[in-house]
Amino acid sequence: ADPVSATMARSRSTRFADAPEEEYHFTVERFGFVEEAFFMWSLVPLVGVHIDGMYSIVTEVTKHRLLERRVDALLRVGQLTSKARTTKRFWQGLAEAMRPYEYDFPAAVLYSQCDLHDPVDSATPLKGPLRECTLEWTIGYKPNHPAIPPHLHLDSDLGLARAMCDSTKDGTALLYREEEGVLPHSLYHDLEKRAFGDPLTCFLVVPIRTYDDTIVGYLLVGLNTRRPYDDEYKDWIKVFSNLLGASTASVALHEEEIRKREHQKAEAERDRAALNAEVANLTQEASYVAEKLRNFHDIADEVGLGYFEIDINGILLHANETYFTQTGQRRDFLTALPFAYKDYVFEGDIPMVENQWKILVSGKPATFEVRWKRQPDERRNGAGVTDNYLWTLSACVPIKGAGGIVTGVFGCNTDISAQKEATKAVLLRSEAERRLASFTELAPVGLYHLNADLTMKYCNDQWFNITDHPKVPMDQVDWRSIVDEGMVDRCYHNVEVTKCKQEPHTFTIHLKKRWTGPDGIPTPTCILVSATAYTDRTIMGTMTDVSQMAWAEAIQKNRVEEALESKRQQENFIDMTSHEMRNPLSAMVQCADSIYSSLNEMKALARKEALTFQPVIQARLKDLISNSLDAVDTIQACATHQKRIVDDILTLSKLDSKLLVISPIVLQPSVLLHDAYKMFKDEANKAKVDLEVRSDPSIASLNIEWAVLDPSRVLQVLINLLTNAIKFTQSQEVRKVEVIMGASWEVQQMPDVEYVPQEAVRKNFLAQAEWDHAGEVFYLNFTVKDTGCGLSPEHKAKLFLRVSQATPKTHVQYGGSGLGLFISRELTEMQGGSIGVSSIHNVGSTFTFYIKSRRAKAPVSTSATTKIHPNGNLPIRSKAQIIPDDNKNSDAALPTTVPIEDQEGAKAVENRKYHILIVEDNLINQRVLSTQLEKLGHTTYVANHGFEALFQLSRTIFSPSPSESPPLPLSVVLMDIEMPVMDGLTCTRRIREMERNGELSGHVPIIAVSANARKEQIATAKEAGVDEAICKPFRIPELVGLMKGIGG
Repeated sequence: ADPVSATMARSRSTRFADAPEEEYHFTVERFGFVEEAFFMWSLVPLVGVHIDGMYSIVTEVTKHRLLERRVDALLRVGQLTSKARTTKRFWQGLAEAMRPYEYDFPAAVLYSQCDLHDPVDSATPLKGPLRECTLEWTIGYKPNHPAIPPHLHLDSDLGLARAMCDSTKDGTALLYREEEGVLPHSLYHDLEKRAFGDPLTCFLVVPIRTYDDTIVGYLLVGLNTRRPYDDEYKDWIKVFSNLLGASTASVALHEEEIRKREHQKAEAERDRAALNAEVANLTQEASYVAEKLRNFHDIADEVGLGYFEIDINGILLHANETYFTQTGQRRDFLTALPFAYKDYVFEGDIPMVENQWKILVSGKPATFEVRWKRQPDERRNGAGVTDNYLWTLSACVPIKGAGGIVTGVFGCNTDISAQKEATKAVLLRSEAERRLASFTELAPVGLYHLNADLTMKYCNDQWFNITDHPKVPMDQVDWRSIVDEGMVDRCYHNVEVTKCKQEPHTFTIHLKKRWTGPDGIPTPTCILVSATAYTDRTIMGTMTDVSQMAWAEAIQKNRVEEALESKRQQENFIDMTSHEMRNPLSAMVQCADSIYSSLNEMKALARKEALTFQPVIQARLKDLISNSLDAVDTIQACATHQKRIVDDILTLSKLDSKLLVISPIVLQPSVLLHDAYKMFKDEANKAKVDLEVRSDPSIASLNIEWAVLDPSRVLQVLINLLTNAIKFTQSQEVRKVEVIMGASWEVQQMPDVEYVPQEAVRKNFLAQAEWDHAGEVFYLNFTVKDTGCGLSPEHKAKLFLRVSQATPKTHVQYGGSGLGLFISRELTEMQGGSIGVSSIHNVGSTFTFYIKSRRAKAPVSTSATTKIHPNGNLPIRSKAQIIPDDNKNSDAALPTTVPIEDQEGAKAVENRKYHILIVEDNLINQRVLSTQLEKLGHTTYVANHGFEALFQLSRTIFSPSPSESPPLPLSVVLMDIEMPVMDGLTCTRRIREMERNGELSGHVPIIAVSANARKEQIATAKEAGVDEAICKPFRIPELVGLMKGIGG
């Protein structure tokens, strides 16, 4: 309930008048204006049987209360401002006095116009009035109010400026109403809630004047919204203005008095200093007075002054103990030579001391610094300014006799070594601070220092440049505003990590600032932040813009991923191509072998007597057999040619992928010539080419018997060169090919041969720990000469390029892929050598290459590898190489052709009959291989994929409980790799697992038969559990020999 209702209720209940009277503060409307009013109110009940009514006594005390409140405000202003001794404190006291009186001062703004000098710095009273005012404080407004600028020029066109200027012309205070539009609208309405909370309607601009009518400020006061601006209000404002002027004048007079006193004090100090100087002069003039001189000596000894007296001839007349301690001069000075002190002065200061002596002798006093040598036992090993000498400040005056003639010099030394050290330390510290400041401003990284509460303590200009944060005072820097929203939590986490680690911590963040890379795509700026926490929990660190680096790393990562994917796709394509080409080649080779065997049998039958009586049929049959044999030879030649192309592609793939390695072994170099001759003997005979291989005498002269080299790589080069030599010679009248092997200690290049320069530095394939025991390094060279068509100079330039042939017609006329010579070049360079050619058109060509090798000792056992031919040149291989793609050196580059004539003895060589399981999904290859093996007397079983192979194994002797009775015998499994349903590797792993689990008895011999020829693929097959691997296309004798080798 309201106070009146409560009072009436209380009077009814007590039947007594409500006493004492109470005063109430109301707002009442009078003449259309709502104003505040104060009333004294008492209620008296009209008592009968019942309370019949209330009698109210109301007395308005508005004027009295307003007067009390306003007087109280004036008293508080006078009280708080009277304590001020400076203008600044006066303004603050005025704000403290006005702020509680929110009804009379609902809003106020104070601008100061006049500054006072610092009393210590100047004796002048006041500066003149300034045209620019400074905001001191506001009441009732929020900070940074747009209509209240911190600085206001009175000549500006702003309403506040005009109002202030006008107030100086119109008396004590000038009234401005809202409807006049002079002052900004927001001054009347954009207020904090004070008093009644009403918007202001009127403002008073009160100029604050001192005793000499100097305006030192302007007070803008919002009028009470619930009181009319009547005469009483105006009188009070006038009194308030006068009070401010008087108080301001008092402060100004007080400051004036302080300045005068300071000025007088300074004058007194100067007078005192002048007096002291006069006393010093009098003391100097009276230096001959013995008593005063003794007093001076005593004082000098107490304060550490070294005094001395020297006559005009440089003889020391008198000195105290401090002087001898400082200079190190001997105390028996009476026997010393003139100017003996020079022996103790630092050498660099002697010219200066002599010059000062001349000044003193001329009658003028002198003060100078001197360095005295320290005694050896007093010297210190350091870089300080007083380590090797002692600094003194010498104050000297000439002693004059009658007539003003100088008779000697008196002076005193003050040890200033400590001051020198301190000065140097200050200079070094200042220089260090200057360098640090210069470094922080010139540093290419953003430097920052955070307080314990993570507010910014310091950051350099580069920090602002990196972050795009506005340049504001340090206490206004908000580093969180620059961080990308999703990274703020990460920042806090890393800050906690930094505090816990107590050591440097580095992390990356993204900023809101966008960075645009060379690709034109804007991304958040990437920042590398380093931070270190200190014991006071502050954090200091650097920020580096690594957006360019992050962009480059992302680009590089994408490129690497693209390159790896491209490489993977390329390898997959080459593997697929090789696989699909080798599969039919294997069938072609084996079918050709089968046809050849059948034709030979037919040839033998044609000689029998049954056809002697039919000579025409016999002759026709012989012609057909002969033509068919020629066709078989053509098929074999084409298959061999196509296999070489596939091998070249595989080798080139390894070269591109940097996977081709050189794997040297110890062997006799002569074996290489023997193998090359054996490979190409039949091909040369068919082409009617005279093939000759020999060793140069240099082999015997250097005693090269055993060497360290990679035979497969050397043979690969020889095969390429011999293939070309026979191919380009077979159509010439003179058909001769010669292969010569030589050796030398140094690289010896043939004079007429143009060698191909190396494109890159190759790794030394012999620089391996396993060959450290080998002998001297030498160079093995091979020369292939032919009488072929030769080459023109322009054709020679294209020879060793990638996929290049001498002329566009070469492929049409001679065939080939154009890869052989490029591969040969790469292989020779990988073995530390080079290849070159010398050729004359229509005469012939000479290809030569050399490789690096090392002399080696014969292996412990050589009987199983080679035996030397009696002539000492060509060794004969005692055991043929079975697998063309050796696991160590497999590149499918060596010819696999076995002369067809050699097959006739295959059955005689191999007597044992095998039971073979052929696992092959290609029905043609399956049928051809099975037929060939059965033709040799072997027994075969077939399976189309791995599951069928496992089923067949369950019927054999390897199964503990075979499903067949009796179980099928089994010697070996020929396992294809690429098959549907279950591939060969999965099936092999399953077989080995079944052996370990006891589901199969013994060890099942498995030979991988696949068109996958790369070394990695063969190694994968070995890891899966196969015993050996053979690559398609292959010949039946090679397969039978491999089965024999694994003990099938």
